[in-house]
Amino acid sequence: MPHDISDLQKRIAALKEDTNPSLKTESSENAETPEDKQGLGAAYELIMTPLVCGGIGVGLDHLFSTGHVFFLTLALLGVCAGFWRIYRLSRNIQTPLDLKRLQDTPKQGRKAQILGDKPE
Repeated sequence: MPHDISDLQKRIAALKEDTNPSLKTESSENAETPEDKQGLGAAYELIMTPLVCGGIGVGLDHLFSTGHVFFLTLALLGVCAGFWRIYRLSRNIQTPLDLKRLQDTPKQGRKAQILGDKPE
């Protein structure tokens, strides 16, 4: 009976490794990391945001017969939004709280310089 239990535990551990890649001890060279997926998502956003905004602009231009005013405006805003997303990813700003933390960081460093301490 103890032999069956150890065999069962080994099989359970093997199934856990198969279902949860973060528990694997071996690293796969072709496995995508969360940072890769995040970067790929940002690239798609950089491309798709201006296209979608430009498409909406074309529809509004057609609806209101305004030439290319809405198209150019919304496409430019889409490009700016795409670059803003890449900036936020590069600075690791995901939420407004992260932005607040980033804004407070230089203040803490300057305060430490004045007091002669090291920043946290």
